Amino acid sequence: MAKSIQPPMGSPSVHLDALRGLAAFSVFLGHWRDAFFVNYPELGRHSLLTTVAYLVSGLGYQWVIVFFVMSGYLVGGSVLRLVGDGRWSWRTYLLSRLTRLYIVLIPALLLGGVIDWVGMHIPGTDAVYSGRSGMYSLRIDVHQTLTPEVLAANTLFLQTIVLPGTEGRRPQTFGSNGPLWSLANEFWYYMAFPLLVLLLVGHRSRNEAAGEQRRGVRGWGSRAVCGVSLVAWGWFVGPGIALLWVPWLMGVTIPYWPRFPQLGSWMRGLAIIVALALLGGALLLGKLEHNPGSSLLLGGAVTVLIWVTVHCATAPVPAMYARVAQRAARSSYTLYLVHMPLLIFLKALLAMPRVQPGWYVCLKGLVVIAVVLVYAQLVYEVFEKHTDRLRRWLRPYVMGQHAA
Repeated sequence: MAKSIQPPMGSPSVHLDALRGLAAFSVFLGHWRDAFFVNYPELGRHSLLTTVAYLVSGLGYQWVIVFFVMSGYLVGGSVLRLVGDGRWSWRTYLLSRLTRLYIVLIPALLLGGVIDWVGMHIPGTDAVYSGRSGMYSLRIDVHQTLTPEVLAANTLFLQTIVLPGTEGRRPQTFGSNGPLWSLANEFWYYMAFPLLVLLLVGHRSRNEAAGEQRRGVRGWGSRAVCGVSLVAWGWFVGPGIALLWVPWLMGVTIPYWPRFPQLGSWMRGLAIIVALALLGGALLLGKLEHNPGSSLLLGGAVTVLIWVTVHCATAPVPAMYARVAQRAARSSYTLYLVHMPLLIFLKALLAMPRVQPGWYVCLKGLVVIAVVLVYAQLVYEVFEKHTDRLRRWLRPYVMGQHAA
């Protein structure tokens, strides 16, 4: 195993930041269009502009697959570096992952629950919160999902998982916050990947690296535990979550791909264009053929794009582009988790039904976009921005006072 697979720096890192920010905004954009505009077949006429607009704003699920590949690349890569360098520790890893998840998840659940509760008690909003507004992304009765039981399930990343003794019933996402489904996937991928790595390569600390034979039965016993745990993991999460682990794992492989050939700048630019075209085609296919095969093809296209970006997109970028991309990436997790309840609340409060596209409703919709983006940035400033500070504060309690 390679010992120092470092994430890209400079321009490639900026472009990957831009991709993360674009993915989060595109998920939000899809829910926004679903909230305020009728479905594509219901349009009075199908112009090129509306066709493109509906296509671009209808790829929310596909952009979640992009998130999975990037998560595998970044999080999976960190696991491989820790194991390869002999610095692996479950406590360190869980501290890092759980602070990253919970510092936004807990506020998102509580704030979203309050927003849903207030919205449901505004006169005239029952159709929206009962799932009868025509929205594809809100077809559930929020009154039934805004409960302590569902809140607990989402806090433990159990949404969408069939739990033993529930007769096949799956816990739903909390309130109106449907995007929380993918967070269960992410958490369980975080748990499974270290098991897979330790099963395949074992765990060697720096002190043990020179005397591996001393580990003997203990090493094989640890691998057996990892193997059994992975089987139990697959049984517990079910085939749906397990299958979408494949695109996540595709991201893990990127550092092990061969270096891109040394080519001239115009050939590198052509490679980037081809990679972007592959991504665009895979996104379109995923929209037209929504099935596991298209998700895997999309995962492959994203993997190729990241590989090409790391090796070819090395030209300097404008400072403004870098600042916007980095800011969008840093707050992408917050935007993803908090946008839906406020979007639904504004739709209900303003009594905006789903209508044909027009300039007036588009202008009102743009105001809604601005309000939601400002709200997400405020939540980011209060919570996610302080992830590292929270880790430093918790570290002595998790790792012992010697780690302070």
